[in-house]
Parts: sequence; C-alpha cells; structure tokens
Amino acid sequence: MPDGTPTRDPRPFDGGHFNAPDGVWLRVRDDYLGGMSATDACRRHGVGLSALRARAAREGWRRIDQPWAPPPNALDPEDEGLKLEDRVGGDLDKVDLCELSFVAYRRMMRAVMRGDATAALRWRQVMRAMDQEEAELDRAMAQHEALRHERAGWAEQADGQAAERVALALDTPNSSDGSDGSNGSDGSDGLDRVSSG
Repeated sequence: MPDGTPTRDPRPFDGGHFNAPDGVWLRVRDDYLGGMSATDACRRHGVGLSALRARAAREGWRRIDQPWAPPPNALDPEDEGLKLEDRVGGDLDKVDLCELSFVAYRRMMRAVMRGDATAALRWRQVMRAMDQEEAELDRAMAQHEALRHERAGWAEQADGQAAERVALALDTPNSSDGSDGSNGSDGSDGLDRVSSG
C-alpha cells in the first residue's frame, strides 16, 4: 500500500498453495458425494484434483456410504438433445439422423468451450457416425428408388409389348375361319367361282 503497511491476501495460504474457503469445500463435497465426478467438481469450484482427493481421504468422503440416488443429469438445460426428445415425445422413430448429428455437434462445441478435449473428441466421433449412417441410408434409398424406376420401366415396356401383340392379333385375320385374308372386294370372291362352275 502507499502508506507502507503490508497487504494481506484474503485467501488462506498453506505451504505454497492458496486454500479454498470452507464454504467452497462444502459445495465440492456435496457435488462429489451427489455423484459428480471428481474432475467435474474440481472444475466447477476451482479446486485441485489432488486437494480434493486428500480432503476426501482425510474427512472420509465415501460415495459408497451415501444412499442410492439416480445420477444427476449433467446436460445443460438448453441441451439440443433434451429439446429434441421433448419435441418428439420420446418416440425415437420420429428423429432423423441429421438431427442427432446436430445434437452431437453442439455437444462437441460445448465440450470444447469447457476445455474437455476428451468429451469433444467423443462427440465428434458420434457426429461422424451419424453422418456416415445418414449417407449410407441415403445411398440405400437411392438404390431402391433406381431399382423401383427400372422395374416400373420394365413393367411399362412389357405392357407396351402386350398391347402391340393384342393390336396385331386384332389386325391379323383368324386362319381358322377359312379365309385367305382377302375381303372379297376385288370381285373374285367365292360366288363367282360357284356360278361359273
């Protein structure tokens, strides 16, 4: 200070490290015993992992002694996956793969922002898997459509050939009626032959 009095850092100092206040450690303890990973609890409250482990051992923080509770939902309340699940009412058949890819992409971005490289890489793999699955599905659908159009073309061609055969059959006289294909308009029909004989 300008008047020469030494300043004192409000944080407790112990052996070269600043200690977090007891209130912070209470919150760390609650989160850790509540099911949060040690790494996440440390990141959330700004304490070191080795300090948490030392304090947990010293004070007897054991998760096994806690009553069972479902794990906390670590997802952000604004998570796209939660919104998507609400929108479809839990019916996964209504979810497109491109929507799942988008959810994975956004979670990857959040993990990067938190500095969690491992989670970011995992979500990137999920996103790629969804994109590959969608591309494979699109390929299969395109092949199916092409085959359907090809079969429709074959059916149309077969129908055309059948119609041509019917038309030819109608234009061609029937050989069983004894006629030779002439209609008698040339004047040399069978009556002339009968009368001359």
